[in-house]
Amino acid sequence: MTKEDEKVIPVRVVMRCRPLVSKEINEGCQCCLTFVPGEPQVIVGNDKAFTYDYVFDPTTEQEEVFNTAVSPLLSGLFRGYNATVLAYGQTGSGKTFSMGGTYTSEQENESTVGVIPRVIRRIFQEKSKCADCEFLLAVSYLEIYNEEILDLLCTSKDKPIISIREDPKDGIKIVGLTEKEVFTAHEMVGCLELGNSARTVGSTAMNAASSRSHAIFTISLEQRRKGDKSDVMVSKLHLVDLAGSERQKKTKAEGDRLKEGISINRGLLSLGNVISALGDESKKGSFVPYRDSKLTRLLQDSLGGNSHTLMIACVSPADSNIEETINTLRYADRARKIKNKPILNVDPRAVEMKRLRQQVRSLFGVLGLLGAFQITMEQTNEKLQSKLEELRQHAAMKSQRVQLMRQMKEDSEKFRLWKQKKDKEVLQLKEKDRKRQYEMLKLERDFQKQASVLRRKTEEAAAANKRLKDALQKRSEVAEKRKEVQNRGAEGVSSRIKNWLLNEVEVLVSTEEARRHLQDLLEDRKMLAEEISQLRQQMEAGERPVAKVRRRTLTISELEGQGELEASISKQVESLETEMGLRSAQIADLQQKVLDADNDGRIKQRWDSITTIVEAKSALKILMAEVVASKVANAKLESELKQEKANLLDMQKILCDERKLMSSMDMEHQSQLVEMEQRHQEKEEEIEKLRKLNDQNQKLMDENEQYKQCACRGRCVNKLCRCRKGKMTCGENCLCDHEKCRNMENRSNVVSRICSFKEPGVVCLPCGWPIPDVISSEIGDIGHLPADLKLEKKPVPADNESDSDDSEVMNSTSSFLRSKKRGLNNFKNSFFSGCTPIREEH
Repeated sequence: MTKEDEKVIPVRVVMRCRPLVSKEINEGCQCCLTFVPGEPQVIVGNDKAFTYDYVFDPTTEQEEVFNTAVSPLLSGLFRGYNATVLAYGQTGSGKTFSMGGTYTSEQENESTVGVIPRVIRRIFQEKSKCADCEFLLAVSYLEIYNEEILDLLCTSKDKPIISIREDPKDGIKIVGLTEKEVFTAHEMVGCLELGNSARTVGSTAMNAASSRSHAIFTISLEQRRKGDKSDVMVSKLHLVDLAGSERQKKTKAEGDRLKEGISINRGLLSLGNVISALGDESKKGSFVPYRDSKLTRLLQDSLGGNSHTLMIACVSPADSNIEETINTLRYADRARKIKNKPILNVDPRAVEMKRLRQQVRSLFGVLGLLGAFQITMEQTNEKLQSKLEELRQHAAMKSQRVQLMRQMKEDSEKFRLWKQKKDKEVLQLKEKDRKRQYEMLKLERDFQKQASVLRRKTEEAAAANKRLKDALQKRSEVAEKRKEVQNRGAEGVSSRIKNWLLNEVEVLVSTEEARRHLQDLLEDRKMLAEEISQLRQQMEAGERPVAKVRRRTLTISELEGQGELEASISKQVESLETEMGLRSAQIADLQQKVLDADNDGRIKQRWDSITTIVEAKSALKILMAEVVASKVANAKLESELKQEKANLLDMQKILCDERKLMSSMDMEHQSQLVEMEQRHQEKEEEIEKLRKLNDQNQKLMDENEQYKQCACRGRCVNKLCRCRKGKMTCGENCLCDHEKCRNMENRSNVVSRICSFKEPGVVCLPCGWPIPDVISSEIGDIGHLPADLKLEKKPVPADNESDSDDSEVMNSTSSFLRSKKRGLNNFKNSFFSGCTPIREEH
């Protein structure tokens, strides 16, 4: 492994799954993810597995995510390396929760605190441990809303224009962005709260507080060694909360929300293109479209540049979001293949000064050795001086002193020459060392140039070799296929391409149909879950279920008939749960089939079957024929649809006319009903008058009853009998002996004389004979009664005997007519005052 390869590190990827939310539980959603115990692996569906650096299931706490994945980046930050943490995923998958984008100071001691507040706390803890360094901390906070960079820390109304610049040495710079210097964790949290309050959020069908922009919170850390102002390290930490990818049919976004979603998806698409260009080995060295969006421009150093990068891929476990989950996992899998090249962020001049200082220290070490040698020589000279002094004291050797003096001079001269020589050698060594360092630096530069040139030439040669090899292989394959085509003929090619193409089209159509049926099943399961929830709420509240028809449920009448309302609700819940389980199984089966149909290998191999121009032309002809056929069929269906619409309009017109006719008939019927009600009211008033007259006549009848009663003990033949005296016949109410009474014989003659005049439609109920004309005219003058009325006698008292009713009525009637002459002149005391009018039955 080369020195350059050792510096290259991959982007680390964390997969985090949130729990099912209450909305998904109420809709009956099931978990579509399986986590492998002890392994950073997740399985979607039955067999689609993804492996990452870390995998966190829904039970993982925020602290574990931070300590496992994020904390190592902070150690590199204090060593002078840049770092980036970015959260990506579908809308509502928990990105902002994981990053702590809605954090406030009141949540300081809660366990749900996200990455950003924990990073702030850890930075100031590490700062307090480094006593030999001076720190300078600054923060900035921005959002990208509709491809426009907004400063979240700028409180003024006049927002400055923010632009992106690229520096060859310092990388990407943002001109015009507010950068606040902070000294405490509280100040940094205040900046975070200020930016969070200014961030753009909105409500959609999938998330009540959806982030409508990409947000980047940046912490700049500058370190200086105390006593050495030139030893400076500057590192940056980018904390990125990306807006979630959206589908309009699920978010139900309209107006501004729809425009925001389009802008969000456009930025994420550009980010995906950058990740694909950096992570695909076949595209290595190709153009990377960083400038397609402002988001990718700002993340240029984080993706493939000078940074330690961690991506947190947030997903939903609900099977209703399985397609978005698969897309997020594929996105993260491609990001894992990106290689970054982080370097220490120090000043090159400061590094050179540090190296020179080390060389000076080494030279001072050499000089120290020379000084020690000089001290040794001086000590030797002192010893010689002491010996000379001894010789002088003894006064023995003039010649010896001369020799000794000569020797001392020689030694002194030798030492001076030796020291001079050594000083010269030291200077020469220093000069040689400088030349050697310069030559080493020059050689190193030349070597780097030669290595880069050689590496480039090697890569070009390898690429040329590969291209040549691919070209030769393709040429041989084309030659073989050309021979095969020539052998089979154009008809065979056309037939093969047609079968393959129609099969692929059928697969695509079947896949889309499966998606449509899958969506229908999800909606059906959602309705079943809502019904189960309603029934359970009613069961808890003790209410009766709503009287409406449900699938496989009992009606209200059946429940009341059985007298087991609560047990029946339980049966309904069990039946619905069984049906919902069936729907879930169908959903899982369809989702697995869709995943198999959308396999990456199948998509890539789809067009590999066409390798020649002849096959491409055949496929194009077949597609043109199919398009024309579909257009013709579509035109035919549109024509039939227009005809059916015209028929529908005619039917609607006829229906409108019929409704108008029905309305007019209804109005006429209502008017007739009103008129009949008025007539009925008038007749009721007339009948009421007759009833009053009847009551008055009944009173008169009751008053006259006392005149009809006699108490003769004989045969009632003289005027001692009250009835005979009053010229009346005896009746059933008389107290005389009816067997001996002779005053009852003239009853039939009187009745026949009175009722002998017949009139059609008017009948006397007491005797059963028609009423005379005079009396009928009197009755007609009373209220102009219609011909369909007849008179009915009121019931007699209960103490009278049934066998004498008719005779008593006849006797009392004849007696009453003879004694009261005014009976015919006054209709109030008429013969029929004891009768009530009734209608004849036809």
